[in-house]
Amino acid sequence: MTYAEELRQHFRFVDALDICVIAGLIYAGLVWFKHTASRNVIIGVTVLAALYFLARTLDMYLTSLVFHTAFAVLLVLLVVLFQEEIRRAFERIAAWGTLQELRPQTTALCDEVDAIVEASFKLAAEKTGALIVLKGQEPLQRHIDGGIRLSGYITKPILYSIFDPSSAGHDGAIIIDRDRIERFGAHLPISKNHREIRGRGTRHSAALGISELSDALTIVVSEERGVVSIAERARLVEVRNAADLKDHVERFLDKQFPRELDATWKRFAAHDMAWKLLALVLATISWFVLAFNVEIVQTSVIVPIEYRNVPQHAQKDGAFPTEALVILSGSERAFRLLDRRVLKISLDLSAMGEGEDSITIVPEHVRLPADVKVDRIQPSEIRVQ
Repeated sequence: MTYAEELRQHFRFVDALDICVIAGLIYAGLVWFKHTASRNVIIGVTVLAALYFLARTLDMYLTSLVFHTAFAVLLVLLVVLFQEEIRRAFERIAAWGTLQELRPQTTALCDEVDAIVEASFKLAAEKTGALIVLKGQEPLQRHIDGGIRLSGYITKPILYSIFDPSSAGHDGAIIIDRDRIERFGAHLPISKNHREIRGRGTRHSAALGISELSDALTIVVSEERGVVSIAERARLVEVRNAADLKDHVERFLDKQFPRELDATWKRFAAHDMAWKLLALVLATISWFVLAFNVEIVQTSVIVPIEYRNVPQHAQKDGAFPTEALVILSGSERAFRLLDRRVLKISLDLSAMGEGEDSITIVPEHVRLPADVKVDRIQPSEIRVQ
């Protein structure tokens, strides 16, 4: 058969699902790579992985031996280096599991957004510092210290009173979850990215710090310069005017808490289309290289025999055999997933009558995956008295 005919004959729905799952994982990795602050470390790991595969391909014994020896150490180092990113990934999966992302907004939050924007620029005009954190889908509890629980509505008078210099919590941040101020006077983690901060103050370091550890959007008002900035996805950007800030906040809320579920799926389908196509191409190539191998191989396996419902007075011609030689055939990829330790032949003796009888071992007595078949079994028959 030609390659196309083999593909048409052996490609299954499960294979398409397999490619889609791997494409999703690759896409998640590409997005993470794009946004993570440790991308230089990832580039270094990629170079080491390429060197290892090159050593394996060219049969460089010493280099391959060193990589094999140091693999466990490298794995521990990767877990230590990316422990925060790994934890965030599991928290994100947990958020999906509770269907938080599928809960739509009940209202448009127009009044709340206007209050935040107007208060931010009025505080900037008065050169009063402020930190306003808009919570996304990821939890913030483990990143925040202190603060006083409020659970109040978002209004301009409340925002002015919280950030008033005479207020006890004006140096901290307020945490907003949708339409409520959950906490004020909270302390945020400080960023160590001095290049992004570029000589700004502690408030900007705190705003950038929480954006590096979560999907929150933080509005920061400079006390010295009277400038409004936003921090999101480890980036700190100055906002030119109130309209620009309102646009940023509305896009953030619409992305995190869409008002219509249908819009969520449409936006997901259209967002990052180039990255998704790249992930699909890489997953398809990986499937053809690693999984699509229809060459038929044959192997022999010693399989234990299990007897069930044995009659009390049954006698054997000699001892019951405890194992059999089974000749198997199938595609190479089927044997890759075959765990030979779980193979067994199961024989039911409950239907045996009086006198001499025999049991023929047929392929149906061997538990196997669908892509593997039995060519021969030795012994093929057992005699019972």
